[in-house]
Amino acid sequence: MDSPDAGSTSPKPQDEGRASSRRGLLAASAAFVVGGGVGAAVGALASPAPAPAPVPGAPPLPWEWAELDPLEAGRGAYRLYEDPVRGGCGSGAYLSILSLLKEKVGYPWTTLPDLMMSHAAAGYGGHGTLCGSLGGASCIIGLVAYGYGEKGQVFRQMIDRLFYWYAKQEFPTDRFDDISEMPGQIRVKAMSPLCHTSVSKWALAAGAEISSKAKKERCAKVCGEVVYTVVLAMNEYFAGRWAPPRWEPSEGIRHCIQCHGPDDMWHSKPGLNHQQGHMECLMCHSDHTK
Repeated sequence: MDSPDAGSTSPKPQDEGRASSRRGLLAASAAFVVGGGVGAAVGALASPAPAPAPVPGAPPLPWEWAELDPLEAGRGAYRLYEDPVRGGCGSGAYLSILSLLKEKVGYPWTTLPDLMMSHAAAGYGGHGTLCGSLGGASCIIGLVAYGYGEKGQVFRQMIDRLFYWYAKQEFPTDRFDDISEMPGQIRVKAMSPLCHTSVSKWALAAGAEISSKAKKERCAKVCGEVVYTVVLAMNEYFAGRWAPPRWEPSEGIRHCIQCHGPDDMWHSKPGLNHQQGHMECLMCHSDHTK
């Protein structure tokens, strides 16, 4: 606070106003600090807040698997596909397996959110890339079969084999026809793990629109079949009975990889070595064997 001028017996009016303003501001600040501190202290004494329960961190991979009924899991995925909140191929595949593992194993599966794979519908955000059911199921495979070194290749092999199994399938199967409103739908080979290819080929053959009930029913069955196949394979793997299926490329693909490098990214051999993967070459490239 300012001192009055030397020799003055009373402050000037403007100085008195400034001093009053400062005193008011300081008083208000003190009241805010003290009042807040006292209020908080009194509140704490009156009703102490309980300490938050500790949240355990996620354990290292791999996580525990429990033997599941493949048909139960597949039916769950089929039904989840058209769920208005938790639906879609990615969410249906992921959540059907996750919900059973939450029930049979519990932690750490209970730490995962139900809607984590909802973005994978229609080929991830509607972009038509990877079929969401493959993405949703692959998340579970990675969590239970992850490993290091030579063992670490197993979960990659499982996912790789799952994808080219899918490409060879004529979808939809009749496995869920007993609970379907549209049994006996036309079956068309997917040719690719891509949503765009799988769905478009079927829709053209069936004369169905993408927004039609028939297409949704077809994709619900695809989602169920993917989950059925994955759960069956995981049961076999943890029982020590699973072996990676052999990749049997067509003559056209075999001809391509002789020049264009390895069939995957984990090995090396002479050649142009500028491609990776097991997808059907002739979906995009010409057949050079003819």
